[in-house]
Amino acid sequence: MFKKISYLATLALLLLFLAACGGGGGSFQGFSDAEKRYLYTLFKSEYLWASRVVSSTSLSSFQTPQQMINSLRVNPPDRWSYMMTMKQYSNFANQRTAGFGFAYTNDFTVIFTRIDAPAYSKLKRGDRILSINGESISASLIRETSQNLGTPAIFSVERDGSQVDLNITPDYYNFKVTLDRIITHNGTKIGYLRYDSFTESSVDEFEAAFTRFKNAGINELVIDMRYNGGGSLYVASNLLDNITAAHPDERQFYLDWNDNYKQNNYPYTFEESDLQDGNEFNLTRVFFLTTPNTASASEAVINALVPYLGSDNVILIGSHTHGKPVGMHGRRYGDHAYFLINFIIRNNYGNSTSFNGIDPTCPAADDINHTMGDENETMFSSAIYYIENGSCP
Repeated sequence: MFKKISYLATLALLLLFLAACGGGGGSFQGFSDAEKRYLYTLFKSEYLWASRVVSSTSLSSFQTPQQMINSLRVNPPDRWSYMMTMKQYSNFANQRTAGFGFAYTNDFTVIFTRIDAPAYSKLKRGDRILSINGESISASLIRETSQNLGTPAIFSVERDGSQVDLNITPDYYNFKVTLDRIITHNGTKIGYLRYDSFTESSVDEFEAAFTRFKNAGINELVIDMRYNGGGSLYVASNLLDNITAAHPDERQFYLDWNDNYKQNNYPYTFEESDLQDGNEFNLTRVFFLTTPNTASASEAVINALVPYLGSDNVILIGSHTHGKPVGMHGRRYGDHAYFLINFIIRNNYGNSTSFNGIDPTCPAADDINHTMGDENETMFSSAIYYIENGSCP
């Protein structure tokens, strides 16, 4: 059952791949004195660390909202407060953007492609980009080429020791954030769910995946959130509803605001029994594939399950998570949406995750030489090993 989500809903958002995935948002359109005062008031009132914000009587020196945010936010620990245009927000919430749709390492090796993006059926994990249109590769070249919407580009990549030329056209596109499959090992049916972001549009996607899992009668669940930087906590609550229906109306997690805004503290609960639609599970353990790019709402889901499944049954495979136990409630001023850290996220025990992240149960490398969901990929194969043997490889 899809819980109602309001526009500009509570977010715990971390955008990790914008440089590689192309633009699609609006451009900056000015920063008035009135807006500066509005933003300053947000920092001095509902910002989680409001009491630690340095007082300022001169705001005129700030030329852009993000410059002002970077100056006023309390860092450490705040690495995340930011702004976006309303168009960017709408595009993200509705899973629409523009460009090529891939992410890469420092040596231009592809590690991730957005599902259904222009690059999705072309570039593979492990491809090392050598050039575009005959010009030696650079980050600026990728960025500039991604903005030439509708203009084909020739990518030369090194793949399995050989050079391959690929024709990819950057453009506007709608993307998916889930892929699912079911595999059987020694009679155990394992549901695998790749989940890239807690966007509002993703609920229908994972609801359909859980229906397929339910119809197939899976015994174990592996959720791949290695690149999931977060998103809507309402959506996170929906995902928890599907994982276990054994605790109707009990608290999943809650938002803990600063001392002046305790009236905004808000609990998220498991759906009531009469709202369950039949594709929910009562799983006794869950596996998560994680990296330092696993953040925010992803960490909230992991932490929320501990009081109900037990820490030994919330099994992380990979490396430690990002460490973002805090979130934002968006505020709009004109064309700008501001996301300042407002609250810390606590599970039903009252515990938050660490700013250092959550350590894995079983360390495993992010194997970029295999596609996500491949049984031979190191992280997924480690989860399968644990399922069969009850221990780390």
